[in-house]
Amino acid sequence: MTELTIFTPTYNRAYILPQLFDSLLAQSTKNFEWLIVDDGSSDNTQEIIQNFESKANFKIIYIYQENQGKHVAINTALKNIQTPYFLTVDSDDFLQDDGLQLIENKLSLISQNPSIIGIASPINILKSNHAKKQIPTDIVVTTNELKFKHHFSGELTLIFKTYLAKKFEYPVFEGEKFMLESVVFDKMDDEYKFLYIADSIVNAEYRQDGLTFQGKKILLNSPLGAALAYKEKMNNKQLSLPYRKNFAKNYWDYESLNNKNFISKLRKIQSLEVKIYMIIYFIKRILGKKET
Repeated sequence: MTELTIFTPTYNRAYILPQLFDSLLAQSTKNFEWLIVDDGSSDNTQEIIQNFESKANFKIIYIYQENQGKHVAINTALKNIQTPYFLTVDSDDFLQDDGLQLIENKLSLISQNPSIIGIASPINILKSNHAKKQIPTDIVVTTNELKFKHHFSGELTLIFKTYLAKKFEYPVFEGEKFMLESVVFDKMDDEYKFLYIADSIVNAEYRQDGLTFQGKKILLNSPLGAALAYKEKMNNKQLSLPYRKNFAKNYWDYESLNNKNFISKLRKIQSLEVKIYMIIYFIKRILGKKET
């Protein structure tokens, strides 16, 4: 039985997919399948995948959908993955030569623990000048604990137990093609934790056509999803008050693009302390404008 699915969402990345394919060919273990969800590419992605199929010594599954965004591609994948475990490897990333063997060696550490949803592995960012944060290996934490308690700021490869991940689909707003992953991960954190390992499974480079480089622009094009993500962050009592105050300002900015009602926005803030903070914040802004 195939244990693992490598899931790759892609959009107009035919030029870089061979790098990922070659890294899959190089794996010492072949107990996996590769699922590609093509999010409406207009290049020769399908032709490239057909060429891969003629060379691969592992199963390849190709699904085409209308362009709707990575989060919808993830929902599509969740409906089609049949293996016990899966991980997402973006189209511009590639696996380390021993990546899948490393995963196999770690699965026994989580397989019998129902409170652990998966494994978290730091992505190795190539050509990066940033020093890596040293975190004790094999610790069991939520994604928020990893970021806010252990101050890990890098990207992660997440290897999920499929039956648990299927409980967490991304919400979809008509016309919006982006959703912050925290919308799902914050819900996961309420119930489950990850086994964090120090070893990297995936290599990555930041590219100009990637989501990371598009930053705030892509959030402005998906304000309902952005407002939802920051609303859940500002109302997460597991986060410290300074973080929640900052998230409240982000929530307010994106919520205001579709909702101009001050009271309506204020009511969505659950914490009295954060509400008072935002009221004072706007009073100071108003007074500041009057003084100029």
